[in-house]
Amino acid sequence: MTVTDDMRPSTGNASAAPNSSNECNATASIVSANEGSCTLHVPGTGESGPSQPEKSQHLDEHLVGIPSENAPDLALFRNQVVNTLREWYVLASDSIASLLEGRSLQNPAKDLWLLGKHYELGDQVDEQAWESAGYSPEVLGDFSRLIWCTYRSQYPPIAPSAFTTDAGWGCMLRAGQTLLAQALQLHHFGRDWSFSWDGALGEDVRRRELYTDIVKQFFDDYSSSSTFSIHRMASLGKQFEGKDIGEWFGPYGTAAIIRELARKAAHELSVYTTTDGVVYLADICESDFRPTLILVASMLGIDRVNPVYYPFIQASLTLPQSAGVAGGRPSSALYFAGFQGDELLYLDPHFTRPAVARRPEGRYSQSDLASYSCSAPRRIALSRLDPCMVFGYYCGTLESLIDLRSRIELLADDGMRTIMSFDNGHAPTTTLSAPGTPQSQGGGSLLKKLPPSCSDSEESAGPRSGSGEVVLEGECSEEEWVTEL
Repeated sequence: MTVTDDMRPSTGNASAAPNSSNECNATASIVSANEGSCTLHVPGTGESGPSQPEKSQHLDEHLVGIPSENAPDLALFRNQVVNTLREWYVLASDSIASLLEGRSLQNPAKDLWLLGKHYELGDQVDEQAWESAGYSPEVLGDFSRLIWCTYRSQYPPIAPSAFTTDAGWGCMLRAGQTLLAQALQLHHFGRDWSFSWDGALGEDVRRRELYTDIVKQFFDDYSSSSTFSIHRMASLGKQFEGKDIGEWFGPYGTAAIIRELARKAAHELSVYTTTDGVVYLADICESDFRPTLILVASMLGIDRVNPVYYPFIQASLTLPQSAGVAGGRPSSALYFAGFQGDELLYLDPHFTRPAVARRPEGRYSQSDLASYSCSAPRRIALSRLDPCMVFGYYCGTLESLIDLRSRIELLADDGMRTIMSFDNGHAPTTTLSAPGTPQSQGGGSLLKKLPPSCSDSEESAGPRSGSGEVVLEGECSEEEWVTEL
């Protein structure tokens, strides 16, 4: 994810296709059945993607065209070896960076945030009850409920190419899928939820079915239920980034592709994107409010993130509306869900698993979907991040949108360098607005639904620049929001 000119919003492109020197393009992308940072419970085989897209395509054609009884076993063995090498590489590079920066000599921070939820880590570590770098079962359980989208293989070719794996080029698309998946979970379950896979209670059954339906939207095929499959996302690459299937996608194009797929499917979740950091409220609120995922694509530096933005990245992950951040280290996309001190907790899409086979009756067990879950958080220092990111915010109600604006403006008022602002009018162009929202009609219908403290009054309303504005002002959340960074 090295910053190049074509990653900037003015061009609409994110980056050139990776070369052999890029981490996400190397053979470091495969997960084993029992090795690596997360245990995989789903048996199957997969194949790794070579460093060059044309080589990967040639390999796919070779494996598909020449049946061999030994090919699955060889592919699985290769995946296990490469995954082990990747795990060693990641651990070694993170450890060396931590040592050189002096972070390994510091005591871990006692506060941890995960998608707007705060955890206080104890001073003493109970070896029997704690695991994975001192995280409590509560933290690990919350982290494991995040839907983890990774490279897949052995799926139907992405037309019109012959690609049957996105290993080596689809990491940003997968990071975008992961962000969207968390927004869908927030939409259906809220922030705190759980269910039992074996439970017979009505609520367990309902949540299990909803969870399965969410995951199926990211299955790797052209099925009507696979709304955000890698097939559909990659097929729109030419339209939104000028990228062919097999080329590396950037954060700006990924956000636009998610928005377009939601629009085409008339999805229950509206998606609003912006690349200049301005959220135009009239484009979101003109008609009846729909639950909305706001995607803010931004570049926060040149080669690395400018340290002036560190506080906002952390503060963003403390917001109750946070759906996470799709970003990464240079040349390697990641999904960030929280932070501990000056390190972000992330999910890594660079592990290749076999595509999940569809069940005839649409019923899936926990083991069927286990590869979409990870119970071992990884951390990366803010100083090691690539500056191109997509911030996600889920607003399920109009009041939640107002609250998000209030919190962002509060951060700015406190002197924090933020990446986004709000405008009461329409966007200058229609390309960045929410799908299915009229662009030329006058707004203001939602003002009647605002609570008294948020109504458009002489005391609270800002200036109106036109009849198409929707004015959302005032404090709508009575809860006290305290963030200590």
